[in-house]
Amino acid sequence: MDSVARRIGASLPAIGIGAALVVGLWLLPDLTPSDAIPVIGQQTDRGRIVEDLGTDATGLPLFVVELPGGERVEAVVQDGSAAMPGISSRQPYEVGDDVVVTRFGGPAAVPFAAITEPWRLPLLGLVAAIFAAAVLVVGGLRGARSLVALALTLTVVVKLVVPLLLRGFDPILLAVGVAAAVTLATLLLTEGFSRITLAATVGTCAALVLTALLAAAFTAAAGFTALQGNESIAFLIPLVGDRIDLNGILLAATVFGALGVLDDVTVTQAATVEQLHRAEPTARRGGVVRRAMRVGRSHIAATVNTLMLAYLGAGLPLLLLFALGGQSPLVVLNGELVAVEVIRALVGSIGIVAAVPLTTLIAAAVMVPAEPAASTAA
Repeated sequence: MDSVARRIGASLPAIGIGAALVVGLWLLPDLTPSDAIPVIGQQTDRGRIVEDLGTDATGLPLFVVELPGGERVEAVVQDGSAAMPGISSRQPYEVGDDVVVTRFGGPAAVPFAAITEPWRLPLLGLVAAIFAAAVLVVGGLRGARSLVALALTLTVVVKLVVPLLLRGFDPILLAVGVAAAVTLATLLLTEGFSRITLAATVGTCAALVLTALLAAAFTAAAGFTALQGNESIAFLIPLVGDRIDLNGILLAATVFGALGVLDDVTVTQAATVEQLHRAEPTARRGGVVRRAMRVGRSHIAATVNTLMLAYLGAGLPLLLLFALGGQSPLVVLNGELVAVEVIRALVGSIGIVAAVPLTTLIAAAVMVPAEPAASTAA
């Protein structure tokens, strides 16, 4: 009971501080520049279908939708399915369904409203609640601390990273700086003040800097365009102009993508070094490093495979499209759409691989004395 009470007492301050940081960040004024997103003549709202009107003159389903303020509008279903033969609507909408309604209008436009997709936030909330419950049941107090750390990370991205990027901050410096700060805060919340936290944080930061440098070098050498095969960049260009560095945005995305795996690798390696030293205090530093690297090599194999499969899963529809086009696999691989993702995946993997020896050496330097303690005779 005493040990349980001590663990609770040690966890509650960390959880409280993390929660306070999350709330404080959400209470910050909106840092997004007022001219970041120009008015383009459309408004998107949540609405509820209150009446089925059948179809309009073009054969599209037509409903009456009530908006939050009580206003009612006639809206057709335009979720993209009509333009794709053989593909039905996302779902058969019915009276009582909550939907997303996009309204177009203006001085030179005829008012028009369309149902573009279902309102999914309740379902997302349910999935998030199941996820949180699973983490708490399996992880206990440490799971609670990890949830607070996750909330802090998401809050930093939404409240700081995105607005500062729109204000023109250097994406690479911002990504590395924020990633380092998030890593430190996350590890302090989950691991507390310890030598594991110190070694893992330094190892993660070193690997992040390496990842950023490699991403910048290989992206420049590849001669990618500003779009870098990313459709969302095409939408950003007319909205932001030269306000932000679009090439830097994708480099920053590589850094953040690697961070999600880096902290796991570095914490594991730092904890491995600590446990090996604790199990055999008389072991020399070199011996501890060699044994920790054996664990790290196994971790590398699984982690790199996981990262590659994640990128492959995201790009699978694109690969199918190219396969149907009958192009040579080498030509497909050389294309910007694919080459960008290949470089991003490989550079992120290089950073993860480098994090293992870096963190192992740092942890050994911090935790294992240069000269082992002499064994005590019984």
